[in-house]
Parts: sequence; structure tokens; C-alpha cells
Amino acid sequence: MAGGTFTKLNKRRPGAYINVKAPTRKQATTRASRGLMLYLAKSAAEWGKDGVISLTADSDLKKVLGTDIYTLTDFTGANLTFLGLREAFRVTDAVLYYNVNKGAKAAYEDPSLPWTFQAKYGGLKGNEIKITVIKDPTTPQVTVVTYFGTEQVNRQVVATASQLVSNDYVDVTVTDAAKADDGKDLLDKLVATTTATLTGGTTAKGSGSDDTTIADVIDTIETTAFDVLAITPDANITLHKLMVSAVTRLREEVGKKVTLVIPDNVALSVDYEGITLVANGVILSDGTELSPAVAAVYVAAASAAVALNQSLTYAVYQNAASVAGKLNDDNTIAALNAGKLVFTQRNDGVVVIEQDINSLHTFTDDKRSDLQKNRIIRALDTIAEDTKETFESSFIGKITNNAAGRDLFKSNRVSFLIGLQDQGVIADFVADDIDVRAGEEPDQVIVDLAFTPTDAMEKLYMTMTV
Repeated sequence: MAGGTFTKLNKRRPGAYINVKAPTRKQATTRASRGLMLYLAKSAAEWGKDGVISLTADSDLKKVLGTDIYTLTDFTGANLTFLGLREAFRVTDAVLYYNVNKGAKAAYEDPSLPWTFQAKYGGLKGNEIKITVIKDPTTPQVTVVTYFGTEQVNRQVVATASQLVSNDYVDVTVTDAAKADDGKDLLDKLVATTTATLTGGTTAKGSGSDDTTIADVIDTIETTAFDVLAITPDANITLHKLMVSAVTRLREEVGKKVTLVIPDNVALSVDYEGITLVANGVILSDGTELSPAVAAVYVAAASAAVALNQSLTYAVYQNAASVAGKLNDDNTIAALNAGKLVFTQRNDGVVVIEQDINSLHTFTDDKRSDLQKNRIIRALDTIAEDTKETFESSFIGKITNNAAGRDLFKSNRVSFLIGLQDQGVIADFVADDIDVRAGEEPDQVIVDLAFTPTDAMEKLYMTMTV
């Protein structure tokens, strides 16, 4: 890790810089989770609702995604999506999972049975559903069992057709032929166990460059409430470029202050505070090597979950044993100067995020170096988003644009900002630092606001005198 002595207060890397001097002795003089990550997962699941699925660490992932990601051992191909999700859940309790699943639903129908069975969702996983109908020879009842793969996921005992209800994996419909007597005749005629597998399930894959899929993705990120966007590790550079453009447009033209975390790529030139580039990966304690693309999902989740008054600088990567793609001191400094987020190891071997920065590395009068710090961007984005939402929900069309109305809006913002200051998110703010006045048009409100966003301790310069 960074360290050593210093002659000027100009070190680039976070670390402890300590000078030791021995001159002639002299006598001594008398914010919890911040938000949500949206994960663009494409069609990896081949099961589940098409569109955004709200997941938590306690979700039954086999039921909603068709796979228990924690029992997987092969993390190649589309399963890289699940590897990214697993890593995200190391640092966050909630993920919005964008599932592309427009395929056909598997189904089964037998004229000897009073029901038709259809998979709850489209996708190839529906072809793994089996239905077993067991006739009880001593009673008029039958037992209907649903299997997903080899696991029994539902079991019902019924005496009539209408008593069988849909479950989490299969939708059940009584056939027209069985409606007259509620299936009694067909059930009476059963003499043996019937087992069948649903068929016809297909997966409509999202390529990442398909126009329809991209249009759906753009619409989703515009209309879904989230804070940080992550992309499945098996996505191509085309999708990365499209999402860089989309997030930039949302921030600059729509006012939706979301951020994007993606792996660094030589084919992608990014220099913007809303985009974080992850330059290397990590090796987990079990030997699993995570690429920058997988690690980027972890960073996105951590960025969404971190409190507003916290930084991810030197944040420990949970369960990591080493860095994949280690950088020496010179290369680490070069990466930081180029706006790359890198993983390094402390002297005790713990893997950490070297510095919580985004890709902004060209600084101007309007964009100084402070804006490269993600903690500061998270604070600024939160203030902008909250002000926008408050104005839209409580003031637009409701409050008269006169002195009293503007004072009401100012009071609202002062209260909010004082709350952030109490949490250590901002500093040096007093009520007089916000000016709310009328614009040139009768419906215009002009606001000028000044405050100091706070940052975490990162660089220690100490002189020891002995």
C-alpha cells in the first residue's frame, strides 16, 4: 500500500505519509443503505417475470429466477450473471434484477385429465417442470405433485378439478370438457399414476444490441427508481457504450441522477463523474477469480448500499484473498490519474478498494477534482434528486409563486440540508446560504445554494519530532 515520507502535501494515493526528524530538543510550550442497484441481467435466468424483479438477500431465487445461485459451481457463459448477483449480495440486501424473458411458456395437456398445465413464466427452464398425478385407490381423491427439476415444489390433494390451484411454478386451468361435472368423471376413471413433463418453453435472448431489447432497457432505466446501474458480466462493449450514453443523457438532460459502474475497456473512452470504471478484479478465498466485469457488479452494489456520510475508499472486498491483475505503485497512480477504480492489498493482505473515485479525470473551472470522489457525487446527486422530487410532488401546480410560497420552499430545503449536515454529509451550511427568488417569468423560481460537501480522511501527513 501507499506510504513513505513527504516533502509536499501532493500525494496521489491514499495512505499514511510520515516524516521523522530529530532536531535539537526544545521545551514544549503551554446514512444505512442509501439506495438500490439496478442489474441489467438480460436472459440468463431463462425463467421468471419479464422485466424488473425486486430481489432481497432472503428471496427464494429458485422460485423467481429458476436457479439457486448459491449452489452453482459452473460460473461460465450466462451463469456469470448469477456470479455477479452473488457478489452483489455480499454488500447489499436488495437488488432490482432486470430479467429479459419474452419466450414461450412450457405447457402440458392430457385429455384423460381435467386440467391443462402451463409454466408460470416463459423460458427453457419451464421444460424442467414435471407433473405427477397419483390416484388414491381407496378414495375419490388424487394427489397432484409439481416438480421443478428433481425438487418437489408443490403437493396438493384434491377430490374435484376446481380444488387444484395454481402454484409458484405452474398455472392450472380446468378444461372445458371437465367443467360440467367439475372433473368427477375423468378423475373416477384414473387407475394409475400419470407423470408428464411440460414442453414448448423457449427463451428469447436479449443480445445486448437488439433494437427492441435496447428500447426496453432505455425505457426501464428511465422509469425505474434506482441509484446505481450495473450490467451483467457477459455483456458486450456495445451494451456498455449504449449505457454510458444513456446514463449521461439521464443525468444531463432528464435530471435523473443515476450512476453506472462498468469494467474498464480500452475500446471505451470515459471521462465523466457519473461513470465508474473498474480496472481489475479479485481472487476469492476459494480460488475463484473474478474479472473486472464481475467486480464491477460488486462495486455497484456497494455504492448503492453505502451511507451518504461514508466513502468506499479502503473498503474491504468481502471474502477476497488477493487481487487479480495487481498493479505496482507507478501503475496504480497512473490508473487513479486516469479515473480508474482499482483494487489493492493492504500490508496485512486484506483486499480493498484503493480509492472511491469515478472516471472524471479532466478537471476544469466548472468541474474541479472534488467531483472525481464518489462520496461527493453521491451527496450532490441526493440533494439534486430530493430537491427535484420535492418540487414536483409538493410545489408544482400547488403553491403560489409569491414571497410566501418561495419562503415555504426555502424552509423545506433548509430543513433537509441541515439534516444532511447533522449526518456529516455536508458542512458550512446556514440558512442564508440558500437564496430562493422569482425568475423573469411568473412561474419561474430561481435557487442559488452554497455548501461544502464533506469527504473521508484519505491522506495522513505527519511529522514526528523526537
